[in-house]
Amino acid sequence: MPATPEAILEKLAAAEKAGADMKSPKAVVDFMLSQGEKESILYFYKPKSVEFDFEKYHAAVDEMRQAKQKEL
Repeated sequence: MPATPEAILEKLAAAEKAGADMKSPKAVVDFMLSQGEKESILYFYKPKSVEFDFEKYHAAVDEMRQAKQKEL
């Protein structure tokens, strides 16, 4: 079972496919906002905080890429 919810991995994959710079959380968040996503973005914030969790974001991107590799 993945550590990151499947819906989040799908949103990250869509951002990457659309050409968002995956090294830049801001670029991915901007892409998600342009798609009307708000709940998915909140996943990357620390609980009860307004601080973005960069480690969680990068771990999710790595997990998404590993899942894509397995599909190939």
